[in-house]
Amino acid sequence: MMEFIACVIAIAVAYQAMKAYKLAKEKTLLYLNLSFVLIGAGLLIDGLSSLIGLLVRHRGFLYLFGVGYTINFLAQLFAYGLLVYAYVHQTRNLAATTEALAAVPILFFERNAVTELILIFLLVYIAIQTSINYSINKNTNSMLVFGAFTSLSIAHLFFLLYTVKPLFYPFAHIAQLFGFLLLLAMLLRVNHPA
Repeated sequence: MMEFIACVIAIAVAYQAMKAYKLAKEKTLLYLNLSFVLIGAGLLIDGLSSLIGLLVRHRGFLYLFGVGYTINFLAQLFAYGLLVYAYVHQTRNLAATTEALAAVPILFFERNAVTELILIFLLVYIAIQTSINYSINKNTNSMLVFGAFTSLSIAHLFFLLYTVKPLFYPFAHIAQLFGFLLLLAMLLRVNHPA
């Protein structure tokens, strides 16, 4: 259920990012749109495959859990990689681009430490870039973006801890939803200034 809710919020973020891009013509907003379309699609596929696997309860359909997770991981990897590229391109540090995108996507069939560490690495980089942006701009929108990517980093840290202790799974989803909501709030502020 949490994945479906996160999917809806991710698609709302993508929609608002596209609206903001059409108004401001800022390329970072286009990258944000594309990233959240990928994230929303990955969450939807993972949620649907999990739902089908739970409803059917046939051994053959249990394979869907792994397929859904793999597609979701790859979607997030490309989405966050795209945002890293956008921030690196924005700062014109092309050497860091090759380092940040050097992660080779490997198919994993269950949540594991390696996949989460890759996503954490990408998200922490984005969170650092947004904190730099916030320290320069000191406005509410920059703070919301920084908070969103910090929350998403924490969510994937909880997903990493979940591989050791299942207690962290709901906290990971809550942190992820909170991060998506912060991004949505920022985009709504940009698209509908008071």
